[in-house]
Amino acid sequence: MQIQQYFFRALLALTVFSFSAAEESVTTPPNIIVILADDVGWGDAGCYGGTKVKTPNIDRLAREGQRFANGHASAAVCTPTRYSLITGQYSWRRDAVGLNKGVANGDSPLLIPTDMTTAPGLLKEAGYQTALIGKWHLGFGLTKPDYNQELRPGPLEIGFHEFFGIPATNDRIPTVFVRDHRVVGLDAADPIQITYDKDEAQKQGLSPYAAGRNRIGWGKGGKAAWWKDTDIADTHTRECMQFLERNKDKKFFLFFTPHDVHAPVIPHKRFVGTSGLSNRADMLHELDWSIGEILNTLDRLGLAKNTLIMYSSDNGAYINDEEGHKPTGPYRGKKSQLWEGGHRVPFITRWPARLQPSEPKDLVSTIDIAATICAAAGIAVPKDALPDSYNLLPALLGEKQAPVRDHLVLMSGTGHLALRSGDWKYIPDLAVADGWQAGNKKKPNAPARPGLYDLAKDPGEKQNLFAEKPNDAKRLAALLEKAKTNAITRPR
Repeated sequence: MQIQQYFFRALLALTVFSFSAAEESVTTPPNIIVILADDVGWGDAGCYGGTKVKTPNIDRLAREGQRFANGHASAAVCTPTRYSLITGQYSWRRDAVGLNKGVANGDSPLLIPTDMTTAPGLLKEAGYQTALIGKWHLGFGLTKPDYNQELRPGPLEIGFHEFFGIPATNDRIPTVFVRDHRVVGLDAADPIQITYDKDEAQKQGLSPYAAGRNRIGWGKGGKAAWWKDTDIADTHTRECMQFLERNKDKKFFLFFTPHDVHAPVIPHKRFVGTSGLSNRADMLHELDWSIGEILNTLDRLGLAKNTLIMYSSDNGAYINDEEGHKPTGPYRGKKSQLWEGGHRVPFITRWPARLQPSEPKDLVSTIDIAATICAAAGIAVPKDALPDSYNLLPALLGEKQAPVRDHLVLMSGTGHLALRSGDWKYIPDLAVADGWQAGNKKKPNAPARPGLYDLAKDPGEKQNLFAEKPNDAKRLAALLEKAKTNAITRPR
């Protein structure tokens, strides 16, 4: 009898332990990794129809997670999208160069107010170890940064414990890595001077040449700190893996922002020629390798099951065809433009402990990442924070009656807006739809020429239905004006 009681108690204890472990895997807040690629289009990966490139690791994320067909960057260029992902606010709400049109330069001040509530800031307060590794492109300092001094305020002042990466784009000066507040490897005897003003550059004798090629901007000095283009991806990836190793016993949020596949496209020699298409396509292979290294590290550390990964891109591709490879898929337009190809991007989520593999058709945006990762971490977002970010978690979990995004405001590289709602797309003036390529299509005092498209029937935006569907056009125009007027658009 005693033996039977012993085995019964042991079985009961094992059952309770197993239940508790299973319950913990469901209720424990996850580690979080957000991967925001650079200039990667909707059709650039195999899981989105790319047949001439090999992206096994991105495809693995899609296979083991949720691949959204209707994902969008909040803007068709990089700085605004990065701002909105971190703050949960449409960038065009702020009057700053680089947020309501164009992009930031290497001498831009910090574009996120340090007193603003951000997603990484909320995660940091909740006990997460937070890091941004990769491209920053949101400025340093209160005015123009001095790269020979502390670059403060910067990423650490808006919610990150750690930062390592490149200040702006890989085609902009200065061509250096920054760790936290300092340039890495800077020789004080060779100080950095930079400007984005041509006249000032001529007066100071500055050059656009740095780290082996011409760049945007002018500068001199800092040669000991210059990066090597072919090694940027390796360096960022190594930093990510080291961060995961250091924090394997903590809750962490890693925001990985690779420079791939932004121009200049200079892949590491391991990847040169691997696509048989172009250097850009070779860099897609490099990007996929970086993601694979992170996935392998999570597997090795036993962290994969309870790590939420969200993968997307900061805007659409800047090219439509590479020897038959279609970076923008079936969509019209490209980077900077209001057409779908400018902002329609890959959007994949994976969280093995909670999310069932699927292919949702919901309208989602990179701006929604802010509220979603906070919800996954169990954080109650203050009522006026992350004002335009929809919490996607209920929909990701397959909850019945989960709220879905009913509309999304989109911005071009010239600061013009459009609106998506359901299958409908509304562009207030087609003269500016081509973004940076619009040139002088918009004549002074010319009346606006609106566009309305049914993307379910016309994904290539070839048939303007504005004249045929006036009520739908009026409804979407009103939605856009309401979003511009109301400071908060997320459900509360």
